[in-house]
This record gives sequence, structure tokens and C-alpha cells, in this order.
Amino acid sequence: MSIQQLYINTETSIPKLQFTELLFVEDQLQTVLQKADGLIRQTCISLLQSGGKRIRPLLTLYSGMCFAPLNPLMIEAAVASELIHMASLIHDDVIDESATRRGKPTIVSEYGNHAAILTGDYLFAEAFNILSKQQLLTSMTFLVDAIQAMCHGEVHQADDQFSSSVDTEGYFNRIAKKTGILLAACCQSGAILAGAKPEELGLMREYGLNLGYAYQITDDILDINGNTESLGKPVGADLVNGNITLPILYLLEKPIYGSWLKEIMGLRKITYQGTQSIKEALINTGCIDQAYLTATQCINHAKESLDGIPSSHYKTTLINLADSILHRRV
Repeated sequence: MSIQQLYINTETSIPKLQFTELLFVEDQLQTVLQKADGLIRQTCISLLQSGGKRIRPLLTLYSGMCFAPLNPLMIEAAVASELIHMASLIHDDVIDESATRRGKPTIVSEYGNHAAILTGDYLFAEAFNILSKQQLLTSMTFLVDAIQAMCHGEVHQADDQFSSSVDTEGYFNRIAKKTGILLAACCQSGAILAGAKPEELGLMREYGLNLGYAYQITDDILDINGNTESLGKPVGADLVNGNITLPILYLLEKPIYGSWLKEIMGLRKITYQGTQSIKEALINTGCIDQAYLTATQCINHAKESLDGIPSSHYKTTLINLADSILHRRV
């Protein structure tokens, strides 16, 4: 992969900047995944070629470089973070029976559940193989906590399907587990390998956690008013699956619409016409705008947490990354 390819477009995600440090991550990912044999090697290479934003490695590297020059341990931790993310996506696709991701067939749709689960397990194993080195044990602690949280988050989401009793506190607790804690762990992992102080690690955690909140909320919004071509997956999946997202929570709070929506949720099955009606209600009542405002507040909290971090090009990049979350289309 060339340096020119290592950027993320402004129309999709973060500013069109080149992150040459990611070349080291990309090279190691290639090396790790090509070690596999047979079908698992085939699925791993297929997954790598499907692309990705590499946000987690980017957070690991740039959080570290806020405190010290790039070092090999940061790169290894960044690679491990992406392997964990890739594994979790594969397992999510198995659970959700997803046919596409990033506009391409998922491993589960091409190779079946057995191959997909084994590929995810292989990626987790490779991540822990990297993190088991003595100097990366603290990074491993952060990332293991994040994996445990993701598992709990998935269970909570399944338990809460079509439930009108979920509140905003429960929602934020769930998305912290599903998304925020891993981003926070990446930030802490990079920072501690650069010698950051305990209070600085706390600030980086707050940055990553709030970035995760905003990322998930914008995901909720895109599931309603995005388009399949840009997202690379069907829109409206959350509605059909009964996942309670922030815009839905805000609609449940509306006096008239709330009762109507509770009746639909009580049926535990939403038709195509039902999804269209709910989408229209979410837009007309301003629930989408309300959710976007909440995402903006989370981004502001993320940026404020960086006030205590020394000024640098890398800190500026993290600030710009936070702002760009609000304008993502995929």
C-alpha cells in the first residue's frame, strides 16, 4: 500500500491528511495475516484487502506521540488494536448475520459461520501474541478490559432489543462498552508506552471515551438518514433489529410519538413501512438534530480533555479527528 493511499477522505471520515506512520502498521498487519495457513489465511487476506479507517492504530500512535517520538512498542500496540477490532467486526457479522460491510461481502457471507468464527479467534490470538511481551503487558491490560466490555455491551444490546424501558444512562453505558472503552484503551496504550503520567493517561482515556460516544451516536444517525452506497451496508438495520439508539430514545420521550413507538416496539417486529414511518417521525420531531447536538457535546468534552496535554502537531491531529467525527458519512 502506498503512502498516497493512507489517508481518509473528508467526505467519509477524517480530514484528508496523510498518516505515514500507519505504513508501519500496515506492513506488520500484512506480515501477521500472511502467516496463517489455508482457509484462515485466505479469509485474513480478504479482510485486510477490504480496507478500513485504521482509527484505532491511529489513536494509539498519535496518543503516544503526544508525549514522545514514535517507538517500536507503539507500533506493535497499534497493530494489536487493529487485530482486535477486526476480530470483533467478524464476530459481530456472525451475530448480526451481516451480508456486507464496507460495500463488500462479509467473511460470514462468503465462507460461513465456522470460518468466520475461527478467523476472528485467530486474530484475537495474534493480538495477544503481540501483547504478551513484557513491555506491552500494561497495554494488554487496557485492551483486555476493552474486549470484556465489548462482550458485555453486545449482551446488553441483545437483552434490550425492542425494549422501551431503556434510558439514556443505560444507552451510554452500552455504547461505552461497545465502542468507547476500546478507543479509550488505544489512547491509553499509546500514551503509557511513551511515558505519560497517570493524570495524562486519565485525560487520554476521557478523550477516547467521548470520541467513542460521538462515533456511536453518529452511527445511530447514519443508520437512519445515511445511504447504503456510502455506508457499504444496509441502512435501517438498527430499527429492524430493534436496537435502541439515541434518536429512538429521544422519540420515545415525545408525548404522542412515544406511545405510538412503544406499541410498534411491543410487536417485536418492524415492517418496511414501519421503518419508513419511524424514520420520518425521527426527522420531523427533531430527534436527529437532538442526537447530533449530543454528539457535538461529546466531541467538545473529548477536545477539552486534551487541554492538559502538551501542544504538538499530534495533539492538533487528535483535535481535528474529533471534529471530523461529526461530519462522517461512513
